[in-house]
Amino acid sequence: MATNRRRKPQQERSRQTVERIVDAAARVLEREGDRAATTNRIAEEAGVSPGSLYQYFEDRDDLLLAVTRRFVADFEDRVVPALRVAAREDVVTGIVTVVGATLDAMEDRAPLLRALMARVPGDRQEEVTRALRARVTDFVFTSTARHRPDLSATELERITWMLVELAQTLPLRYVLDRPPIPREVFVEDTVRLLATHAMGTTPGT
Repeated sequence: MATNRRRKPQQERSRQTVERIVDAAARVLEREGDRAATTNRIAEEAGVSPGSLYQYFEDRDDLLLAVTRRFVADFEDRVVPALRVAAREDVVTGIVTVVGATLDAMEDRAPLLRALMARVPGDRQEEVTRALRARVTDFVFTSTARHRPDLSATELERITWMLVELAQTLPLRYVLDRPPIPREVFVEDTVRLLATHAMGTTPGT
């Protein structure tokens, strides 16, 4: 069975080197795009030799996975507090809070997000986002159950899945595709879609 021979960053100096390399990879991806983000270019940006880079990362894909993990952790740091606020708000206000925080986190790093989506395989994306998705799913399930006591267990699971997919996919496509829709209009339409499923009726009716 193959073993991973890469060095683990046990010492503080090694950890700092790893952080510097990951930071450099994110900068190159963000500024220059996926094609420019070779290991040689990233090593140059980080101020280390290519050999030093390969002491910690198997290959470019391994390094980009580390960048993805960092991106997801930063995204979680911004969205989870919004989920906590939304838990104390009414459905519509809570959805506005979460959608707004999601858009802010994605738009601030849109070039990096676009590069990672294009390069990192879908199964690896799912791997690093699994914990956050589970947290969002639990929030949506609990909130929907509270506002829709009429739902059966099967219906609740179905609607929760739909809400999570909509809340994840719509903001992502909006940021990546940049359709000619003003942000306030996009948020309003998204809130209407999500609230209709969560409340069982169109908001305001």
